[in-house]
Amino acid sequence: MSTSTWRDLRSLRHDPPGHANGNGRGTRRATFQAALEQCEQFVRAAGGADPATRPLQLFYAMSQGTRAVVTASPRIGANWRIHGHGLSTVTDTTVLPDVTVSANGDGLFQALARVLDFPALVPQEHVRLGDLWPMIPESINAPLDKTETLSAIMFWPGPWPPHHRVYTAKLAWVRHAVRHRYDRDQQGLAQHFARYPALRGLSWTAGRDVPWQVHDFAANLDVQFELVDGKQPAILQPGSRLGARYVGQVENEVFITPPAGSMTGPLHPILAWWAVLLALSSLARYEPASWVKMIDVNASPHATAIEHLLDEAIGQIPRMLLSMLTHIDDPG
Repeated sequence: MSTSTWRDLRSLRHDPPGHANGNGRGTRRATFQAALEQCEQFVRAAGGADPATRPLQLFYAMSQGTRAVVTASPRIGANWRIHGHGLSTVTDTTVLPDVTVSANGDGLFQALARVLDFPALVPQEHVRLGDLWPMIPESINAPLDKTETLSAIMFWPGPWPPHHRVYTAKLAWVRHAVRHRYDRDQQGLAQHFARYPALRGLSWTAGRDVPWQVHDFAANLDVQFELVDGKQPAILQPGSRLGARYVGQVENEVFITPPAGSMTGPLHPILAWWAVLLALSSLARYEPASWVKMIDVNASPHATAIEHLLDEAIGQIPRMLLSMLTHIDDPG
């Protein structure tokens, strides 16, 4: 857990951002300060816990951190006191990827989606944990299924304006399963990437080859958009919500994801973290016997992936919160 990240978060409590400031007074400011303190304590408790209970502390850290973000956000008006998670889970399965998450009501999850200005999960639709897991960028090193192809990938924009009729960009963190499945099959790749709203207009006829660049844990791919009337691709246009700001990026990088379930837009990686941590905490709390088996490295194919993601969450939760609070006017 980064000491400097927590130091930066703690410094915000004296002079809160956005609507949590309150000129030194008010319940909104007090809620912001108390929620961040609880978040920090939950994360510190998770650091000393084993996987048997760690999801509980991490989910409630995420929940209270979200409460602080919602309290500060100018996109949340007078109804900033949010009750309930806004998500429910079905955990009566012994197969981890088959746990489902569904949106219900209007809770913290939906409020966070409004803060980010990204779509939430479709109400009452059950989405498999196995489909949500790859939407978390850090899961690339610990997939539940090594054949996963639909996942969060990084979009590196090229220079603008272009000098030709096409615009070239780079996709990074593309899973090796995509390369193995399609290799240089342009039609197959076109169908695969068409499931990402950010990649509308992607052309597989503008280039002569599929230029894969292979790295240890993933692959990069140069792609091209055919320009219509010289306009920028939709992902580059002002106000676009096709790519998500995420922590640890250099300037102009964004992460892109496919929709989850029947969503019409991409699922923001921070919302994916929220849903996955709720699912894991629900398993640990309500299905302890099944959970103990799932985290048994001697018996479960998913145990090390769980350990990896829970380890990552300890550092990522404060980084995600700091990123959102630093860009509170437009954190998405």
